[in-house]
Amino acid sequence: MTSSAAGLSAASAVPTASATAAVRARRPPARVREDRATALVASLAGLGLGVVLGAALLTLGPLEASWTWATTAVGRVSAVVGTYGMLWMIVLVARVPPVERALGHDRLVAVHKRVAPWTIWLILVHIVFSVLAWSGQEGVSWPVELWRMTLTEPWILAADVAVILLVAAGVTSYRRARRRLRREVWWTVHLYTYLAVALAFAHQITVDGPFLSGWARWVWIGLYLVVAELVVVHRVALPLIRSLRHDLRVERVVPEAEGVVSVWMRGRDLNALGVRPGQFANWRFMAPRLAYEAHPYSFSAPVYEDLMRITVKNLGDASALTARLVPGTRVLMEGPYGTMTAANLGSAGHTVLVAAGVGLAPARALAEDLSDAGVRVDLVVRVPSPSALPLDPELRVLERRPGVRVHRLVGHRDAHPMDAAQLLSLVPDLREADLYVCGPEAFNHLVLDSARAAGLSRDRLHHEELAM
Repeated sequence: MTSSAAGLSAASAVPTASATAAVRARRPPARVREDRATALVASLAGLGLGVVLGAALLTLGPLEASWTWATTAVGRVSAVVGTYGMLWMIVLVARVPPVERALGHDRLVAVHKRVAPWTIWLILVHIVFSVLAWSGQEGVSWPVELWRMTLTEPWILAADVAVILLVAAGVTSYRRARRRLRREVWWTVHLYTYLAVALAFAHQITVDGPFLSGWARWVWIGLYLVVAELVVVHRVALPLIRSLRHDLRVERVVPEAEGVVSVWMRGRDLNALGVRPGQFANWRFMAPRLAYEAHPYSFSAPVYEDLMRITVKNLGDASALTARLVPGTRVLMEGPYGTMTAANLGSAGHTVLVAAGVGLAPARALAEDLSDAGVRVDLVVRVPSPSALPLDPELRVLERRPGVRVHRLVGHRDAHPMDAAQLLSLVPDLREADLYVCGPEAFNHLVLDSARAAGLSRDRLHHEELAM
């Protein structure tokens, strides 16, 4: 089923030239900025890698054609590269605002998922080859040498525990394992990654290696201190200070659709947070069984001076408890995050927003903001039934705006496959538009693949994954 604004004329559907020019002039297209920022971050990471890798190579001495030299070299190089990569993975999830805004949350997630497993494998390679090198020097078997090192070398036992924690994080990150775990369990396992990195640090500057003394030791310590500062400041201190300063508390919980509620929160001077429609934050509600961890939810309405709103679908566990929040519950907010905002438009002057289920919440808010900027908007939302469509009264108000069309696709997914043909039938000039998609991961990839098949270029496709 598809509905459009009644009486929408062709003239009113097209924004004025001056309005479109104003949007275009805000800044370069998001993908261009992201590519430049990615190149800069990659250059910095490469420079740092060169420094620490050079330190490791200098400690190896002259090249030798021996088993001991070869195993020692592989062990040290894999340790340095793996640990350095692990520190960068922590920087990516520290949500440093300039990095987040420049690279885009979806790109940070993609890099983290691609690189993190390799850092763990490299650390395992380091263990194997280091034990082989030391067992060769001592003239004993590798199990005997591993046991001796654990019992006698300083901080090796702590490093062993660190490896176990890292492997647990890696195993639980595989898709099949993650699907079977409650989010709270997965989150807890990954929280211990910080402990693992800390436990591994001491043996790196006390046991045989490139960071025992000299400038290399201080560079390595400084690197750890910088990463620790980023985590403490941006993941703990700033969110806590901001939440207390703005005194965020639950105002009311409003049912929106089957299994969907909106949580209104009241605070003071909320405009100072700089939230833009389309963004999200991590929310920690100080209530039983909810205070333990934060959950990512998108803003579903513009932020006012003293009110803000998120919309949440009941997916079990914490999201089910959210519907039972009581007024006055204190809220800790970490954010805002995300680059899916009107400020990151390209030069199209026409944006297509595609949402599934509760993904409509940020898409609706973004559609309103785009319309205010004079951008023509097509909002496509797919839901399984009329009772599952949230915020429909607000959609009816939205589609009365000039230049805004709302397409409601209600029914089984087989009836609305979201393939290239259907997208083009809904929006014939799709190829000239920017496209934003917001929904479950599988839905996002389906729509992006269909949009590419329909002829959209990469720089006009936008999506974000809320969770890391």
